[in-house]
Amino acid sequence: MDLARRRPRLLLIDDDPGALRELVALLQDDFEIQHALDGRSGLYRAQALRPDLILLDVVMPGTDGHALCRLLQADPATQDIPVIFLTGLDASEQRLQGFALGAVDYVGKPFVPAEVRARVRVHLRRSGWAEVQGRDGAIAGDGPQGTEPAAAVQVRAAMRYIADHLADLPTVSQIAQRVGTHEVRLLALFRQELGLTVSGFIAEERVRTGCRLLSDTQMSVQEIAREVGYSGPGNFISAFKERMGVTPKAWREGACGDRASAPDDARRVS
Repeated sequence: MDLARRRPRLLLIDDDPGALRELVALLQDDFEIQHALDGRSGLYRAQALRPDLILLDVVMPGTDGHALCRLLQADPATQDIPVIFLTGLDASEQRLQGFALGAVDYVGKPFVPAEVRARVRVHLRRSGWAEVQGRDGAIAGDGPQGTEPAAAVQVRAAMRYIADHLADLPTVSQIAQRVGTHEVRLLALFRQELGLTVSGFIAEERVRTGCRLLSDTQMSVQEIAREVGYSGPGNFISAFKERMGVTPKAWREGACGDRASAPDDARRVS
């Protein structure tokens, strides 16, 4: 099989066979699926298969998800593979620890099918996959070295424009004009390529940029709020806590204490 034309390979690691079956049924039509039932086997499979993304359960006997994430980060062969944690835990400390270890996202249990697909697509996109539409807009086709189709190019251009203009974003119609299309088309492309609305992507980019500024600068929360496009700190704090599970102040203290960079910073729009 031509690797430039293969489907993205996902590695699912969970000690619960029922959860694995659910994920396989959810993703197998659009992705190549491999799986492991424990952390140690998951590490060996990741090293052997070099998957494009890993969905990793946090709570497992023996080598749990956090320990496995540390091992993956310590191996140059696997350290750049995006890891999405699967968890029924809602503790902010668990989320902070996962992000500090290098995870790019969390998916809660029980699974919401549309959310799982959307998050997988988004993080494959950010790791370099050139996307084409599959059964429900999922990625299939060109691998990381492939040439992006026109739709993906326009979405990438819009993503970059949004990231560069968070403090003073124009309307969606004006953004569309900046990348050579119109509002209805851009809205459709975002749903097709990312599984997100434009406003949903903007909200995520604001929080992601906020994480980076909290970690890398001494800017106040009020200054960061303005920098990422909020009129005041209250709205930024609310949006940040909803997405990250903790306040900006708590995230900054945790990130600095672990000497961590902002979650997903290495995969942000460039």
